[in-house]
Amino acid sequence: MHRVTAALALIALLPGPQMVHAQPEAEAATAEAGARLYTTPQERREAGRQRRLTPWLSMTSLAELEWGQQRLALDDGGQDRTRDSSAGVQLGLTATPRDWAKAELILQYDTDIDKLEADEATAAVEYGPWELTLGKQFLPFGVYFSHFVSGPILEFGEIRQTAGTLSWGPGEEIDLSLSLYRGSARKINAGSNRLDWSLALESWPTESLSLGASFLSDLADSDEPLLSDNRDRFERKVPAASAYLVWVGGTFEVTVEALGAMRSFQELEPDRNRPMAWNLEFAQFPHPSFDWAIRLEGSRDLEDAPRLQAGAAITFRLRRQAALTLEALHGRFKDALATDDEDNPYESVTQLGALLSIAF
Repeated sequence: MHRVTAALALIALLPGPQMVHAQPEAEAATAEAGARLYTTPQERREAGRQRRLTPWLSMTSLAELEWGQQRLALDDGGQDRTRDSSAGVQLGLTATPRDWAKAELILQYDTDIDKLEADEATAAVEYGPWELTLGKQFLPFGVYFSHFVSGPILEFGEIRQTAGTLSWGPGEEIDLSLSLYRGSARKINAGSNRLDWSLALESWPTESLSLGASFLSDLADSDEPLLSDNRDRFERKVPAASAYLVWVGGTFEVTVEALGAMRSFQELEPDRNRPMAWNLEFAQFPHPSFDWAIRLEGSRDLEDAPRLQAGAAITFRLRRQAALTLEALHGRFKDALATDDEDNPYESVTQLGALLSIAF
């Protein structure tokens, strides 16, 4: 089944399945030289050099070192500085005992949380254009394209649940996915959780253009703890929507994506009760050994997120299976949505970051 994350076109490094809708010259150049390991969270979970352990079992592995520094400027002229570094290892196992059956397990260790956990654990069966996936998985809501070290602000909508996902891909131009799950957030005084759902439509009308939209029945189920102060309890569900566009031409790529709540959370303050964010990136691949990108993004009603942020990143391909990305970003806050421990509002943020990714 086609996945939109693979439609992002200029990542021929990955040995796993990829669905590339790019112009032939860009595809050929990237395949020859290699590229950054991934540009979406889904691609990251599939990254790594594939090793076949048995005729039906394969393994991928990915190691990452990340460093970041932030300088937060207060309205009163003061400053706060933060610095963080982390390391992580990801191990993926894929079993294909039959042509129509597949099981995947992705294990991840990160020094930030200092434990090994299952990022995904799924079993899937295929029948013609249909695919049914069961287990712990990231739902088809949002794609979160980025060429930067830090993910876009709109990643607040990413959601991982134990779910069942039915996908239908009748041809090369369209893909439809429906997921059903029991969300972690619950209605106040409700005896049990009702089924929630997400729906995603992806389309590739031309070789260089990809479009998509997705919907989620309850944004309170996202991995971002939007209702943590209410113990994940709500008066009413708040649905959310996401849409994206990808345009690939020659040696460049443009991605536009937006995600947000479709109505307000009654439990939150008026200045943060209907969160949304958007991200625009332009990337160019002028040489086989490096590429660069610029980002403009923004948010509304989202706590601790800049109202507007811009920056640049450059990625060096050290070897075919390794990449180093450097970034610099500057953002401005609005309406006291970001404050220090004494509730003094921040005015702006400047951040630097570096990420070394090695598929081994």
